[in-house]
Amino acid sequence: MTTQPRPRARPPVCRRDRDHRTMVLAVLLLAASAAAVVYVLLGVQDSPVEPAEAPPQAVRG
Repeated sequence: MTTQPRPRARPPVCRRDRDHRTMVLAVLLLAASAAAVVYVLLGVQDSPVEPAEAPPQAVRG
């Protein structure tokens, strides 16, 4: 019996590739979320949504 540690087996190539794609997707989603938060916090000068002049029928009763 030896006291030397056994070398670790490397994960299969397909597993590493899937992990890489998952990480890239997570980073892209995080960046998109951060951009959305910054956009909302900074506000928009020209709002693309204009308020309605009259409330909808359901609101009027």
